[in-house]
Amino acid sequence: MLHGSKHCGVMIVGPAGVGKTALARQVLSQAATTGDRTSWFVGTESARSLPLGAFTGAISQDMCDPLPSVRRLIDSFVAQQHQRRSMIGVDDAHLLDELSAHVLHQLAQARGVRLVVTARAGGAAPDAVTALWKDGLLARLDLEPLSAEATRAFIEQTLGGPVDSRSARRFWKLTGGNALYLQQVLKDQIDGQRLRQVAGVWMWDGDLAVSQSITDMVGSNLDRLPAGPAMVVDLLSQCEPLDVDVLCDLVSREDLEAAETLRVVTVERDGSRLQVRLAHPLYGELRRATAGEMHLSGLRGRLVERLSSNPDDDLRATVRRALLMLGSDLKPDPQLYLDAARAAMTLLDPHAADRFAAAADECGAYEAAPMRAMALLLLGRGEQTETVLAQISSEGRPDAHRWATLRAANLTWMLGRPRDAAVILEQLAAEPESESDRAARLAIQAGVDAVLGRCEAARDNARAAIASGLLPDYHAMIAAVALTMALGALGEVDDLNEVATDAIDRAINSFESSQTRFWYGGVYARACRLTGRIDECVRNAKQLADSARDLPGLAQANLAFLLGHVELVRGAIPEAVGLLHEALAGVETHGGSTGLRPASCFGLAEAHGKLGQAEEAAQALAQARQWVPDDYVYMQTNLSLATGWAMAAGGSLTEAIAAVRAAATEARERHQPTHELACLQAATQWGDTSGAARAAELAAELRLPLADAVARHAAALAANDGAGLLDASSKYQAIGDRVTAADAAAQAAVAFSGSGQGKRGLYAAAVARQLATDCGGICTPALRHPAGQPLTQRQREIVEFVVAGLSNKEIAKRLVMSVRSVEGHLYRACQRVGASSREELAAIVRGGFRG
Repeated sequence: MLHGSKHCGVMIVGPAGVGKTALARQVLSQAATTGDRTSWFVGTESARSLPLGAFTGAISQDMCDPLPSVRRLIDSFVAQQHQRRSMIGVDDAHLLDELSAHVLHQLAQARGVRLVVTARAGGAAPDAVTALWKDGLLARLDLEPLSAEATRAFIEQTLGGPVDSRSARRFWKLTGGNALYLQQVLKDQIDGQRLRQVAGVWMWDGDLAVSQSITDMVGSNLDRLPAGPAMVVDLLSQCEPLDVDVLCDLVSREDLEAAETLRVVTVERDGSRLQVRLAHPLYGELRRATAGEMHLSGLRGRLVERLSSNPDDDLRATVRRALLMLGSDLKPDPQLYLDAARAAMTLLDPHAADRFAAAADECGAYEAAPMRAMALLLLGRGEQTETVLAQISSEGRPDAHRWATLRAANLTWMLGRPRDAAVILEQLAAEPESESDRAARLAIQAGVDAVLGRCEAARDNARAAIASGLLPDYHAMIAAVALTMALGALGEVDDLNEVATDAIDRAINSFESSQTRFWYGGVYARACRLTGRIDECVRNAKQLADSARDLPGLAQANLAFLLGHVELVRGAIPEAVGLLHEALAGVETHGGSTGLRPASCFGLAEAHGKLGQAEEAAQALAQARQWVPDDYVYMQTNLSLATGWAMAAGGSLTEAIAAVRAAATEARERHQPTHELACLQAATQWGDTSGAARAAELAAELRLPLADAVARHAAALAANDGAGLLDASSKYQAIGDRVTAADAAAQAAVAFSGSGQGKRGLYAAAVARQLATDCGGICTPALRHPAGQPLTQRQREIVEFVVAGLSNKEIAKRLVMSVRSVEGHLYRACQRVGASSREELAAIVRGGFRG
């Protein structure tokens, strides 16, 4: 350590619990493994009053007089250094007595040993200890609390698997990045079975499990608080922050000042206001877990009465008053519950909104059932929503038309029954309607049309509904979703940005549609991908991610899907896998009956397929097929592409190409030109040359850079034109599609090599290799096809099965040929690539352009 440095060691400084001791012990442990002599001493409060108290274990019986003991103690350590290199660790040096501190300082000056010292930041320490770093004897290392990223890394290392981002942030906020607290809180949640693994992702979605260990570690000083400061802590444990004026109406100012002096609360200035918070988030958790419910219920009631005397500052204030009311000993306030339900939905918390609406319903509030229906709809609880809406629709309410349209929306999007929804809408159309009623019906009808793949009808009905200017917020979002799906499928991009901006801006401040902005973001990202507007896709996703933090439930799952889809589109494949697994875990945890589950599985099948992970891709595809409703026509292209990528990863290239070619034909029949284009692009990536003519027609029809790139790609592949393939790769890179760019470059390398243009082939291979690396190590069929050693189509097909792990007998069965024929093709393939065995052939092909 510190070889060649002017320092003889290091002083690790930081607040309690950040890992100073662990780091120092690790340094000594590593020194011991190299044969160094190591010694460990600890400063403690109990030994602070004793001369040389920290070094008691190193003092022999004949060292009785303190001053001679100091000299002889120092000499003994220096003598050890002469025998072999030694390192001394001193923990909590700020607690050393003066003589122990003097010994430590003298050892540093003598430079006879190497030192690793820890000290508490901000605490009083002997001058001799402070001088260690001030005089340059030891290098000072300031150890800060763990960052959010480091906290997540620690959790994932401990759990041996990924943790969802919201759970990781919760751990970080709760522990303040304190490594000691984090370790114990994480252990408590594991022991208390609060953490569970869903879809391969660890999630913590319940309350906090509190052990005696964390109570002793963090809350021991809470148990010793006088009654007044303890009351301050208890009030803040139920509601923080609180203004000083509010708090001082409930406790005395002297008690608040005492709590601040005891460092259990902090007082901060926010403009002209003074606000009080608990000094550590765990204080509140501990009090909520250990205090009596009767006591806390009374405190909540007192807080509600005091907070109700002033108007709420914002929506959050309304929500927190209602939450306090729910757990208090006061008489329920149904109007407060209804106001809070609207506020909670605007703040992206439909779980809280459902609680408030249910509480208002228990009080007999007339608007409670519709409010609860809206909350359940946003939670994705389709069956419960259908039950409540069916009841409302039968009550003869004056606004029955609106609730009937919402029922149709729920049937379409949450329950996967668009044809049942169409029946309801037909019945509404047959009755007299106001202009606003008609607009609302057209908005939901547009959604039904979009789901059933009727793109022109979806576009026209959505435009008419939006143009009326009469839509409620939720209906406006459904119309925007339908219009965006239709425009993306039709390749009509002129006003796509405007539709997205209007939809998101309106949703942000709406209690009905605030949460749906993330769902809409995923729909818009898909439209951007279909039309080759990847930069816009990335920009919009970032804007939505920045619009809210720490999202609950399905909102977080939708955001994770959006971000995962964007990473998939731009070619950050491993990152996409992590986010899409998080989205799938979120929807499985919260039980939403939405299209988010199959959409996440589509993305995972494609991502794993691009990484060459056949088994994982097949598993994701199987889940997707399980959750796609029969009438979800709009998902069929995605399902076919996911099927193709899973097949390609498993070596079944012929079947993969056939699947997407059939999907292209179906998309053409439905007049979904960009869906057809996506299928032709995938087939071309897998080596299919039959789509060149149709790709050229689509390029002329759509007039999109993406369509031009696909047409160039398909034509060049059909002509075995290396330069054309390299040009197509550049076009894909300009759009932002790095995966297809890598495939086109790999195909260019093969074409160049086959035509004797070795240098150009090497260049194209280098381009493919770099792009593959940038995409996280993708392993697509094109990248597995070695340049310079081209295989025949049949050989390549058989080798793909070898890479996927199939035996010769299994390959023969798949291709309806004899085992001997398979062996012959493999023998000739080995000769072409210079492999001496089946295994070596697979390794060479698997490496491809990544080697």
